[in-house]
Amino acid sequence: MTLIGKIIAPIALVFMLCGVMPVQSAEFYPYPSIGDGKRGIDVVLTLVDGIATNPHGNIYISHRSQNRIRKLSTNGTITTIAGNGIAGFSGDGGPALESSLNFPAGLAFDKGNLYIADRNNHRIRKIDSNGIITTVAGTGIPGCCNDNGLAVEAHLHFPSDVDVDTEGNLYISDRSNNRIRKVNSDGIITTIAGLGEPGYGGDFGPADKALLKYPFGISLDNKGNFYIADRGNNRVRKIDQRGIITTIAGDGTHSFGGDYGPANQSSLAFPTDVIVDSLGVIYIADRNNNRVRKIDRLGVITTLMGLSQTEFNGDNEISAETTLHLPFALALNGEDRLLVVDRNHFRVREVRLQSNQVETVAGNGTFLFRGDGGPGGGATLDAPSGIAVDSKGNVLFADRLHQRIRRVGSNGIIETVIGNGKQGNEGNGRPGIEATLHLPEVLVMDHEDNIYLTQRTGNAWIIRKSNAEGIITHFAGNGRQGNTGDGGPAIEASFHTISDIAADGSGNIFIADSINRNIRKIDKKGIISMIAEANLEALGTEVHPNGIVVDKVGSIFFSDSGSSKVYKIDMSGAITLIAGTGDFGDHGDEGPALEAGLRSPGGLAIGPDGFLYIAEQTTHRIRKVDSSGIITGYVGTGKFGYSGDGGPAIEANIKTPFRMGFDREGNLYFSDRDNNRIRKVDTSGVITTIAGHSNIGWLQDGLEVRITVHNFP
Repeated sequence: MTLIGKIIAPIALVFMLCGVMPVQSAEFYPYPSIGDGKRGIDVVLTLVDGIATNPHGNIYISHRSQNRIRKLSTNGTITTIAGNGIAGFSGDGGPALESSLNFPAGLAFDKGNLYIADRNNHRIRKIDSNGIITTVAGTGIPGCCNDNGLAVEAHLHFPSDVDVDTEGNLYISDRSNNRIRKVNSDGIITTIAGLGEPGYGGDFGPADKALLKYPFGISLDNKGNFYIADRGNNRVRKIDQRGIITTIAGDGTHSFGGDYGPANQSSLAFPTDVIVDSLGVIYIADRNNNRVRKIDRLGVITTLMGLSQTEFNGDNEISAETTLHLPFALALNGEDRLLVVDRNHFRVREVRLQSNQVETVAGNGTFLFRGDGGPGGGATLDAPSGIAVDSKGNVLFADRLHQRIRRVGSNGIIETVIGNGKQGNEGNGRPGIEATLHLPEVLVMDHEDNIYLTQRTGNAWIIRKSNAEGIITHFAGNGRQGNTGDGGPAIEASFHTISDIAADGSGNIFIADSINRNIRKIDKKGIISMIAEANLEALGTEVHPNGIVVDKVGSIFFSDSGSSKVYKIDMSGAITLIAGTGDFGDHGDEGPALEAGLRSPGGLAIGPDGFLYIAEQTTHRIRKVDSSGIITGYVGTGKFGYSGDGGPAIEANIKTPFRMGFDREGNLYFSDRDNNRIRKVDTSGVITTIAGHSNIGWLQDGLEVRITVHNFP
């Protein structure tokens, strides 16, 4: 952000929080790339986890997939008020726009502050009327509990929602601690409900002696009664002013039933939010039933919105005939409008309670994939593998278990460039973004910015090519496991296990087949042949080529996972040992590479300096061999883990580095595979993360629910 932006942003945020909309100016829309300044209904939302309104009628949402808090003004314009898009924790004491959030969830207002359940940071954060963000509860370390002390010294575990009463007490749904916590006006935290173990019990007794199971949404009514969407128990619970807990909806079965009867005899399915209007009518986000349920003042439950079908059927004049797909969070906007986060329709919907008319107020129904369109540090990766850098300095990598090739641009924004996320081998001859991939593993770019990638097809391997226009084609491999086809078209050849591919300056592609123990070449005419066949056989049956790279003069370097050595094949086909004693040790830094021990040498890269860089997966290091043959450590301490960003790469912890690539300036990029990150080492030796964060897993970030997991935390 520019200096002017740093000055203007906090001022703008004050206007935003207070409900005053300043004269439109680019400075007041800090992130136009994600829709700031546009109508909310024209913007891609993807996942939203929380919603709240202020007295002026402005709507605030926790935009989880962007790790930001967004505001929808009364004129329908959307903007960002908190979060830089990077999944993480930073920014306390400064402008909220410059802070990092990590899967923000529930929201609540008091008289002038906005509270955020910063879920995966295990904190509750507050944006005050000056636009400054601070932590008001939680240490950031998941756990429990440190009750009866300062809330900022207490542990939370995936807090999911917040609310505030008229006396300024803050309430927290401490989801994975199976508790409801309270922070009083002096900042002291206590537990008001839940013993901490997941379960059901305690009705008609003190709430702090009861059992809850992964409570989600919480809400206070205007009489001081407290309501809990007790998700894991498929119930809604109520704590009265005496502190006594009862079940007001749900019989505990994960199903749908009971409409037009007593709510406590009905069936709910993973309710995730509850809210009460001024008349005492209760609304429930009955998530897995794809409905919003309503309990009147007589205790009778009905469906307000939603059907058994989930396919989007448009906004409707009758809410009960309007479909929802995993409604997640609720908020009241004034006395007569209910806001519903229609999560898997990627919209925020509004129901006018007098007429039952439905209107979309935010979201255009489309979605981006796990952080696409935002900063790379806000994206979720799953087993990032091969990596390459194009001529413009864009970093491309195989997001293997997501079946995609993704790109981080020079502006830090991540996007998918190949793969629609479905597993397969379809789409040849069409744009790569429409194609299916099957566990894309390694990739390389030639001097014309064509992308070559390997993937599975059954038990065999093939290579596909995406040209500079983004059209994907079949490049090599007949889909059968074997070692045939030399001298003919590469698309008719068979491979066993392609471990790596490389390109030379003339556009030839080289393939390391670890099980066939050979290296093959595909020329520009598409003809495949074996290289240095006799010399490779002379090395013995222990040789299994792993990583491969070609230098400027055409010499081929390959790592041998079988002997823990690195070899060079010159233009004549002669093979020489470059590094490794073969003893499968880890030693020899600052000495000759020929006397050093390597362990599991994998990916190789040659920097602009001409040095050879070796990724050692088992020792969690990257080492380099200079032009004198001396080997030194370059990245990693040798202890697996994740640490060190912003400091010397040699002091950082990494975990199973897989493949590497350099840009023209000499910056090294590598896939920190088991940390699910892409990291960069600049020419000063400082390491940073350019894509990925600590959040992984389909259920945690997925857009579809295919199975029911009752004990998911």
